[in-house]
Amino acid sequence: MTEIKKEQLNNDLNSDISALPEQQIRGPNAEEMLSFMRAHGMIDVDSVANAMKQKEIENIINRNHKYAIFQDKDGRWKTYVKDETKRGGRRLVAKATQEKLMNALLEFYQKTDEIWVRENITLEQLYPEWIQHKRLYTKAENYITRIEREWKSYYEGTEITKIPIRNLTRLQLDEWAHALVKEHDMSNKQYYNCTVIMRQAMDYAVKLNLIPRNEFAEVKIDGRRLFRHVKKKESHTQVYSEQELKQIEELAWKDMSHCAKSRIHKLAPLAILFQFQTGIRIGEALSLRYEDISQDNKWVHIQRFYRYETDEIVEHTKGIEGDRFVPLTSHAREIIEAARQKQEELGLPKDGYIFSVNDKPLPYQPIQYLYEQYCKRLGIVQKSSHKSRKTYISTLYDAGVNINSIREFVGHADEQTTLHNYCYDRRSQEEKREQVENALAM
Repeated sequence: MTEIKKEQLNNDLNSDISALPEQQIRGPNAEEMLSFMRAHGMIDVDSVANAMKQKEIENIINRNHKYAIFQDKDGRWKTYVKDETKRGGRRLVAKATQEKLMNALLEFYQKTDEIWVRENITLEQLYPEWIQHKRLYTKAENYITRIEREWKSYYEGTEITKIPIRNLTRLQLDEWAHALVKEHDMSNKQYYNCTVIMRQAMDYAVKLNLIPRNEFAEVKIDGRRLFRHVKKKESHTQVYSEQELKQIEELAWKDMSHCAKSRIHKLAPLAILFQFQTGIRIGEALSLRYEDISQDNKWVHIQRFYRYETDEIVEHTKGIEGDRFVPLTSHAREIIEAARQKQEELGLPKDGYIFSVNDKPLPYQPIQYLYEQYCKRLGIVQKSSHKSRKTYISTLYDAGVNINSIREFVGHADEQTTLHNYCYDRRSQEEKREQVENALAM
């Protein structure tokens, strides 16, 4: 064939190939090639497996074995392995064939490698195991999510996580903790949340007998000098005043009377009003059913929670305190009755979710949207549904309700949380001034 004809043939071939769809000219990947070779007898899978095992044996033995391997006069294959319990610190290993001896050495060094790896485990390697262990002791998935966020922010890829845990000294941990606080200008709470991982992972390592004690337990931070001091937020940003609450009440009832028939979240305004009357969390309000109301209509049983992250109802409350009973005010009972009447108008069963107009719980988003809209329409500081909970607690506290009773109603683990984080003054600046005036009047 002449050079001209060859060139013409190549051009024609390339032209034909370029006209083909891309998927028709794609070369086979490794998995397809392996499947083809196996199907056509071009590869012996058993031989490959044996060759891979032999290579693994060679690698492990070459890396670890320091003694000669020989065939003795009795025909058996022999060598030595380290054994501190024997004289000379070594032990004789003898097998009938070289293959059996190699398999025995492989098993010995594999176990030795596993022990070495376990004894030299780093925080980076232990963390996935510890976080799965942690999940067994909590129902709060958002708590696990927060821990994973802390890991990515403060631990992932850092030097401290790559040091074998058994080699971490108290000084190293102390310097790491202080550097962490200074670098990120941490408050006391931020530091505590961040170091949950180090504290509890080290405790877990003690339980596994990887280390004799948790050295991080002895690390102390001088909070007065190093922690960023957090000023308590101003009351008007955290709770609704009495005037604001009256205005929201008017807006919510107006929304109820004018809501469109096609609107599937028509009971959302009532859910908001109910939160102000009970102090329950938004997820608890959305999961309430009529069966949760006591027979005398004076209490509501809080026993489940709507988890908005996964759009599901879980049969437990958000906190660790468990289920609880919250008193129903006369106004709270009116709100429930209004919801029942609206559901009857729509022909819905009387045993479903209190604030829903179908067989599913009211979603989280419409509630948050209404809070935003009400604040915007009133021209006040934006406050979320969580602020209704603070408003409830502050109102009860101002009215002289016992702090432990308030704690029980809202489901807190201790009174300090209720008092320090949820109690704010709902009075206006002028009302505060008048209160001081009256208190000091001669």
